[in-house]
Amino acid sequence: MSAFTLGGAEVAPGGRSLVSLPVTRTLRGDLSIPVHVLNGLAPGPTLAVLCSVHGDENGSLVALKKLVDVLDRDRMSGTLLLLPVANPLAFADLRRETGEQRENTDLHRCFPGNPRGSITEMIADVIAREVIAKCDALIDIHAGGNGGRIQQRADLNEDATGEVAARSRAMCTAFGTGFVHVNFLPPGTAAGHANARGIAACAVEVGGTYLPTALADYYRDLTVQGIEAVMTLLGMLDGHPPEPGPQHVFGRKARKEANPTRAGYLLSRADAPEDLGRRVTKGELLGTVIDAFSLEPVEELRAPCDGVLFFSRMSGIVDAGAKGFAIADGALLEPTS
Repeated sequence: MSAFTLGGAEVAPGGRSLVSLPVTRTLRGDLSIPVHVLNGLAPGPTLAVLCSVHGDENGSLVALKKLVDVLDRDRMSGTLLLLPVANPLAFADLRRETGEQRENTDLHRCFPGNPRGSITEMIADVIAREVIAKCDALIDIHAGGNGGRIQQRADLNEDATGEVAARSRAMCTAFGTGFVHVNFLPPGTAAGHANARGIAACAVEVGGTYLPTALADYYRDLTVQGIEAVMTLLGMLDGHPPEPGPQHVFGRKARKEANPTRAGYLLSRADAPEDLGRRVTKGELLGTVIDAFSLEPVEELRAPCDGVLFFSRMSGIVDAGAKGFAIADGALLEPTS
C-alpha cells in the first residue's frame, strides 16, 4: 500500500489527515472543501462519501464522526474520502442552495462544474476533479432538510447501464435502507456524474434535520452501518456485507405523493422511523393542515394509492406545494428481495 495524495498532501498507509481543497476567495473570505482522508494498510478501492451537498441536509456529518471514531484503519483496505460539508456556503446559511448572485446555485445539479462559472460550479469542479475522479465508488448522502421531512432510501440512477448499474445497485442494496428507488439522477448530480465516468454510485436519502435526539441517533447509526456495509461489499473491510433485509425496489412511475396545496401547520400521523416502510391503504389519512390564522383544518393529506410509505414529514409549518408524503405504489413494486 502506498501513500494517498490529495490536494498536495500525502497520507501514509494507516494514516488519517484532514485536507482542505481550495476553491476560490469570496466576499466572506477563502473558500475550501474539507476532506478527511483515511488510508488503509492494504491496497484496495477508494470510496468517497459526500454529505451536505444541500446545506440544510446536514445530519449525516455526525455519522461521519462516529465512523471515524470507530473505524479500525489497521484492518481497512483502500482509502476512504469523507466530505462532511460538501457545500460550505449553503451549509453556513442553513439553506438548500447557495445564496450567490448567479444561476446554477444547486450543487446537486452542477457537476462536473466549471472553474470559471458560479461559485457553486467552482465547488462542483473541485469535488469532481479532486475527489470523484480519484474514487472507485461514491456515496452521496442527502436527508430531509429544514422542511421537517424524514426519509430512508437509496437512489439508483435509472440511466446507469451494464456493470456500472450492477455495481451501483449492489451498493444501494447493501446500504440497507429498505428501499431502492430507481430514480432520475442526471449527469449534473454527483452520482450521475460518477456513473458517466464508469464509477459505481448510490445517492442515499436518510434521516432529517433538527430531529429529536433518539431519532437523530437512529439515523446516525443506520448511516454508519450502511457505509460499513458498502465498504465490506467493496472489499475494504473483511467479511461479507450483513443481510440488508427486505428491499422494496421501485421506479419513478411507482412514486405517488400527497402534498399540501394550502399553507399552514401540518399535524402528521406518520412521523416515526417505523412509519417508513409500512403499508398504507388508498385514502388513509396521513396528515391534516391547520390554517395558521383561523386555526381550522383546511386540508387532509391522504394516501393516493395502496402501497408502502417511503417519504414522510414531521408535524410543523408547511407551505403550499411543499413535499408531504410519498408512497411507492404497491401495484408497481418489484418483488421484495
